[in-house]
Amino acid sequence: MNTDKSRVNLELLANAVPGALYQLERSPDGELKFNYVSQGVEAIFGCSAEALSHDINLLSNIIHPDDLQSVLKSMHDSARYKYRWIKEYRVIRNGKEAWIYGHAVTIQQDDGSTLWNGQMLDITERKMLELKAEENQRNLMLAERVGGLGHWQLDLKTGLSKWSDTMYDLHGLNKAKTKPSLALVMDKTHPEDRQALTEAIEAVKQSGARDVEHRIMLADGEIRWLRESGIYRTNDNGQEIIFGTTQDITDYKELELKLRQTGGSDENTGFYNRRLMLQSLQRRFSLFQAHSEYQYYVLVVKVADDVATLKATSHILRNSIRDYDIPGSLGNGLIVVLMSTLSADRNNECLNAVREQLTQQNVKHKIALECAQVTDLRFDDVLVRALH
Repeated sequence: MNTDKSRVNLELLANAVPGALYQLERSPDGELKFNYVSQGVEAIFGCSAEALSHDINLLSNIIHPDDLQSVLKSMHDSARYKYRWIKEYRVIRNGKEAWIYGHAVTIQQDDGSTLWNGQMLDITERKMLELKAEENQRNLMLAERVGGLGHWQLDLKTGLSKWSDTMYDLHGLNKAKTKPSLALVMDKTHPEDRQALTEAIEAVKQSGARDVEHRIMLADGEIRWLRESGIYRTNDNGQEIIFGTTQDITDYKELELKLRQTGGSDENTGFYNRRLMLQSLQRRFSLFQAHSEYQYYVLVVKVADDVATLKATSHILRNSIRDYDIPGSLGNGLIVVLMSTLSADRNNECLNAVREQLTQQNVKHKIALECAQVTDLRFDDVLVRALH
């Protein structure tokens, strides 16, 4: 084979490989130089292979100043301990920050010099996605801690769960000593609420989504209220999984009890009065803003503002809605129901049932089912849309 032709073919091959191929040498006295670098280095560092071959010191102005010493130390350690060099680092290329992944085989020469035969790749796009994901995860963890909100997933076949860090705090458990599971949650749940939790799990399998509120018992005897919101899915392997969030609503439940004791119910309907209902709507809307996958549905009914009509309407609603739906009277004949399930079909069934009964009893009415949108700034926006 012709030697010149072979060299040309290898050069073409090197320039066709993604990124840049190189051989870097460090002399026994620590001097660095490129014995070879392919043309792809210009896309990596923003300078030509020829320029780098003549002056490797150009890299001191190209590698990000915050990463330069780390890169040099990693190369020193690679040479000293004779292991493969692998490093992710930033460069300033044409005035913009970029991420580079470098890897090389480390070879010790008889004269004490070190050779690195390797490749450099531009990983800026991947790294940006990775950093964004890490930022989102940090923000989620911070939001969860501030809002007393945790997230989880439950494998219905094994009964095992995966929890975010906040879930351990909500249950008063040590993460290092806890193996999350449905059995554990049931054990921590107040005995009077375990049936409701079991029914909610069965319901979410039917409707695709479900909310439930229940009490848990902490190790020190304290009772806390939690609200669970779950979505049912089957994965590619056919496993039944529930994904959900858990929020500490103890303060709200205590306020709710206090309001009830001091006149928290509307006298004509027996539903939540205006103040309590508005608080319920706001609390549920805040959860939707944090996790838009947990939809926010309200059923709005407008009837005449007289005692007989309000009592007839409340009787129809009470017989049509589910146990965990929250009805309230906002005054002037306006009744709002905060729907507990996230299933549009189930909620529409309720809407049609109420409409049919109101019509049968000759109750003049306007009725609408409305769900929140990501563009809504307040829960009032949902009500206004429903009323129109």
